[in-house]
Amino acid sequence: MGEITLVTDFFDIGRGQDKNEELRRTASKYFDEFKRWARIQNRLIVYTDSKSAETIKAIRAEYGLADKTIIMATDNLFELEGKLLSRMEKASKNRDFLNFRYLQEASSNNPKYDYLWMMKYYFMTEDVVWMDFGFDHGGITYCDEKDYDFLWNYDFGGKIHISCLHDPDSVIGMQSLQFQDDCVMGCMYGLPRELVPEFWHLVRNAMEALLMLDCVDDDQQLVLMAYKARPELFTVHVTGWQMIMKEMGATHMKLQKKELPKQENKYKKFLRQTYRKIIPNRNDLKRNYAKRSYEAAVRVYGK
Repeated sequence: MGEITLVTDFFDIGRGQDKNEELRRTASKYFDEFKRWARIQNRLIVYTDSKSAETIKAIRAEYGLADKTIIMATDNLFELEGKLLSRMEKASKNRDFLNFRYLQEASSNNPKYDYLWMMKYYFMTEDVVWMDFGFDHGGITYCDEKDYDFLWNYDFGGKIHISCLHDPDSVIGMQSLQFQDDCVMGCMYGLPRELVPEFWHLVRNAMEALLMLDCVDDDQQLVLMAYKARPELFTVHVTGWQMIMKEMGATHMKLQKKELPKQENKYKKFLRQTYRKIIPNRNDLKRNYAKRSYEAAVRVYGK
């Protein structure tokens, strides 16, 4: 069982100005989230832009881990697979594609966002665990940041380890593409060195396949397609958000206590549902999606 190399990246693609306020994440927020897990004692490779390199290096140095940190500064990220990005940008502007998607303003319709997450697999090396730079979003799953102060070892057993919210064979890939429902979780993957090139090949091929359909998506869809192409290469952890870390050997990680959801007053719920039937909400996703689907059907088949 060898020591794992951790790989992550950070490139500011403007998520702090996202049209959807719920999806906004500034660079400073990402750095705060990274600082929480950056105390992990493993060798860490970080791909980032030259502007952010010193900040990231300083965070690791605070924990005495500067000598176990490799910063790969690059300012030409979007040139590495530039032709592919151009095709992704074209697809993302296609009105029929956006109408096909359930959530029109989702980050996964943003070509630079999708490109950045695709490039995770380009950056992977050695016996590796990928960790998103903002892993666990400041502590939504793991309650004690000091638990990250350990040296992580794990035997991948010759497989690519992915985590899913449900059995990836229980849904067709097209449903995931259309409704953007979560199955594969992109926060963390683990795999042995010999499968790293194959994983990138599968993910890139998945993006090529989507572009043949005039579609784009983020790496959660790409990895789902990679799994369906070569399921024998994968070990699937059907689990909760971020839990793959605990299931891949970090058994000491303490979990947040989950509060039980508050029960809505039955009378208020009845009034709310009745009101929505009488006066449809303009922001009702299901109604708006159905309307777009009907209009597309009219264009194809006529009234």
